[in-house]
Amino acid sequence: MPHYALFAPAYIGHLNPLFVLARALERRGHRVTVLSPPVAAARVQQAGFDFAPIATREFGPGVWDEYAARAGALTGLRATAAAARTIAGLTRGILRDLPALAQHRGFDGLIMDQICIGAESVCEVIHLPLAVACSALALHIESGVPPPYFPWRRRSGLGFHVRNFLGQFAGNMCGLGVLRELGPYRLRHWLRPMTYTYINELRPSLVQVAQQPAFFDFPRRHLPDHFHYTGPWIDEPSAGEHPFPWDALDGRPLIYASLGTLQNRVMSIYETIVGACAGLNAQLVVSFGRPGAGASTPQRAGALFVDYAPQRALLKRASLAITHGGLNTALEALSAGVPLVAIPITNDQPGNAMRIVHLGVGRAVPVGRLDAASLRHAVEQVLRTPSFAERAGACAAELRPLQGAARAAELIEQAFTTRKRIVADPKP
Repeated sequence: MPHYALFAPAYIGHLNPLFVLARALERRGHRVTVLSPPVAAARVQQAGFDFAPIATREFGPGVWDEYAARAGALTGLRATAAAARTIAGLTRGILRDLPALAQHRGFDGLIMDQICIGAESVCEVIHLPLAVACSALALHIESGVPPPYFPWRRRSGLGFHVRNFLGQFAGNMCGLGVLRELGPYRLRHWLRPMTYTYINELRPSLVQVAQQPAFFDFPRRHLPDHFHYTGPWIDEPSAGEHPFPWDALDGRPLIYASLGTLQNRVMSIYETIVGACAGLNAQLVVSFGRPGAGASTPQRAGALFVDYAPQRALLKRASLAITHGGLNTALEALSAGVPLVAIPITNDQPGNAMRIVHLGVGRAVPVGRLDAASLRHAVEQVLRTPSFAERAGACAAELRPLQGAARAAELIEQAFTTRKRIVADPKP
């Protein structure tokens, strides 16, 4: 039985879709071991996978959670820079720990989440077949596409290309800590110099798979030839989902609001959501994505506040989703045919929000311009304009036949079996 390593950061929003991919690989007869910082151990084992800790020196007890809590209270590039510092620590641990771990476990191939930078360099040195999994928005760089860290629409013209280049440069500066860890290792092992678009290729990857569907992207010209859009990595809801007071729903149209499981500590955003929805002929359900937050929040008439929610089940009943713009929530909402209002906070969320606008399935209110009046205007516009729900329904129909995780697993298996680059079919 081939033994594959699946390298994931310890963020819940990355682990959950990667678990779906891991199950698809297991169904194809492969053994999967999940590599992640120690804090992920319980979650990985609860999901039923073998676990191997990595970067244990950098992320001792409580350290990852402490870093995540700090980043979760920030917005914009400050939050991106905080996340990058965490990833720099992970890179340091990867470069030190992965060679011995791979030899000891006897992996036949390694699948790395795109932000686990450093795994690609180790794989090149130890000649381990590599696949790249984009569990969040694919971060591939080209000047014709706005960098994901800014809420910019895609436009043509030299000025916009220059703007995109400068914006990406600012984003790259947030990751200087990663470069400081990775550069000396690559130099020491005589690997290729890192380029501005290093993340596009992540050599020596044989295949790249992304859970975003092709329609959830701007038109592109410079994706690597082994990049494949596969569609969402989503499992059917399980019996062990979070409990929810279903009898408290009062029959009015449902607005579901969630800021995910990381960027969920800026309480003023939740207050703005509640204020914007007050007085609407709709019931608001807010999921905080962390323990204890719902119980400590003053209850409002007609609104429900919970720590965690059975998100997919609620989206099947919802008329609108208010989201931070995380890819998982966006794709789950579109799979249910639910239009969105995005409040992008940081990282790839502005890029996702602009794709929501580009598709015509919702509106976006950047966190830097957020107030109750602007958010209420966006909510009312989406609820009252049928085209948003119609377009979301069309997206759901387009997603329905996709076998995202199964297709991604098939491509990875093909790459690791043949040890050849799996080139995507050219676009018509």
